[in-house]
Amino acid sequence: MLSYERFENGQDGPFLYLIGGEREDGARIFDLLLEQAPGPFRLIAVSVPDWDDCLSPWPAPPVFGKNAFGGHAGQTLDTLLNELIPACEIGTPVPRRMIGGYSLAGLFSLWAFYETDLFSGAAACSASLWYPGWEEYARSRQPEAGKHFYLSLGKREPQTRNATLARVGDAMLAQEKIAREQGLTVTLQWHEGGHFQEPDKRTALGFAELLRN
Repeated sequence: MLSYERFENGQDGPFLYLIGGEREDGARIFDLLLEQAPGPFRLIAVSVPDWDDCLSPWPAPPVFGKNAFGGHAGQTLDTLLNELIPACEIGTPVPRRMIGGYSLAGLFSLWAFYETDLFSGAAACSASLWYPGWEEYARSRQPEAGKHFYLSLGKREPQTRNATLARVGDAMLAQEKIAREQGLTVTLQWHEGGHFQEPDKRTALGFAELLRN
């Protein structure tokens, strides 16, 4: 079951849907955004009970450990679109909506963007673009041109010994090319360090970039 926390900087700015954000994550990212965001915004931190099950777009075998990916992102998106977003936005102006997240939540954010025309932009920060079948899926989509993708990755992330995860650098470059060919505007930012370095800061940078576009 999804739950959420709401953080507001004004009552008439865009809605930012932070996927996989517990309350503490949302509070930290909100504070970082206050230093960078051009104007008001409303941040909705959406917590998810089981990332590997709820945020994976289709089933896939384990990459680390023994737990496979359940492939139930469709159910998560259905709840997001039909329950959570309407509850958050009732009675308020909605100039724009953006979606974003870190790691597997970043992958989900891109997938949700491709699945619906509801969002004007997506921030995929250190996103799990190594996910099996992702590139083929992305190439099969045709979103509305002119919307914005923010992509980021740590420079050391492709250096892992895990052969599946090591594909993430090439996958990120492929996603950038695909998005440009689809008529989207794209920002790709490379950070110092590996996957677990400053995730809140990286996510805040992604949302701030979406707000500027």
